Parts: sequence; C-alpha cells; structure tokens
Amino acid sequence: MFKAENVSVSYGPIRAVRDVSLTVGEGEIVTLLGPNGAGKSSLISAIIGLVPKTGGRIAFRDEDVTVLGTEALVCRGMTVTPEGRRVFAELTVAENLRLGAATRGDPDGIAEDTEKFLEMFPILRRRFHSAAKYLSGGEQQMLAISRSLMSRPRFLMLDEPSLGLAPRIVDQIFEFLIQLRTWGVTMLVVEQNAGEVLEFADRAYVLASGAMQFSGTAEDLRQSGGVMEMYLGLEGH
Repeated sequence: MFKAENVSVSYGPIRAVRDVSLTVGEGEIVTLLGPNGAGKSSLISAIIGLVPKTGGRIAFRDEDVTVLGTEALVCRGMTVTPEGRRVFAELTVAENLRLGAATRGDPDGIAEDTEKFLEMFPILRRRFHSAAKYLSGGEQQMLAISRSLMSRPRFLMLDEPSLGLAPRIVDQIFEFLIQLRTWGVTMLVVEQNAGEVLEFADRAYVLASGAMQFSGTAEDLRQSGGVMEMYLGLEGH
C-alpha cells in the first residue's frame, strides 16, 4: 500500500534522515522505533508533506505522491496523528472532530463517524462541548486520534501515541489501534515504547542517527538482543 524509497531530510547542513526506505502493506501495523533524535518524526513529517524532502520517492496505492502537499495526501487517504497531540486547545471536542473531517462532504457519514468515536471514547462525549485545553493528556490523545480518523484514512501514521501517558491509558490507546486494524486501517506507528508495540505490530524498523538499522518482523526484533539493547535500551527475548 505504502512505500518510501531513499527518503532524506535535511535542516541546513544537518542530515536528519539519510536514504531511508520502508514499506507498509495493506492491513499491516508496522512500527518505527528508535532513540530520541533518531529522525523518526522528521521522516513522518516528510512523508505527509509537512517538511520538505531533500531526496527520495513516496508511493501510495501505486501512485507516486512524492511532490503532493499535505491536503492532497489527506484527500487520497493518508493522515497523521502528530507527536504531542496538537489538538486545537481553544476549540471544543466537537469542533476538533469537525475539523478532522474538513476534506469530506458527506454530513451523514461525518455524523456517523463522530458517534462511533464517542462510543469508543465515552469521555469525549462527556466533554463534547468543552474546550480541548481542559482535557487531560490521555483524553487529548483520544481526541487527536479520533480527529485524524475523521478523514476516513486508509493509511494512518501515529507519532509517539503513548508519549507522556499513564500506563492504563497507554493500554487503552494500543487496544484501540488493534481494533482499527479490523476497520481496515493500515498503520505506521512511531514509538519509543518498544516493548508494548512489538506485542501487536506485524513488522518493525529501527532508525538511529537518521539511518535505518533494522528491518524485519516484530518477532525477529524481539529475538534480536543486540539491536534491542543497542538502539532501544531493551533486552531481547
């Protein structure tokens, strides 16, 4: 479904991402792991058109989308839940969700999807008319993911969805991601919480210092003690 080939990102003389390639197949959950400063967020931002690429090619559903902007990519079925949630703090939960559906023109479908996410995250129903700034970190993450899904993406990228959340909320978020697979959503999950995400991901990549260090199944990575310890600070199984 998705392919990045030799993607590079530079900030002045600094090469944040160097010739990185990865693929995500239809229906897969693929995780991109690595330490702080590895270039994970830069890669995701380049894929979705938020920062310029200095090299490489992006293909989505057999179409070359390398030069397309963010709005065009969203219209084609790609979206991202950014690191740090980035909800619109002064807007209500309802308004945030409506903005997520800005590229759509089907009011009935938008209402149906809104109800689906309010059922999935009942706290959002209780906070529906409250400004997003009054939500807890976990509630904001639920809103951020739901807002991303309001565009009905085929391919969802999530940048550090568990960052700064309590373990109970992390479990709830990850359970939701597993359910999304049954809804036909393909995912690329950027995470530092390697231990948990490898429990449900199909495949994994490890990025460090802007370059790819590992590519394989999640089970391969769990068994690769050297990679786990060197780049992720974990012991392999």
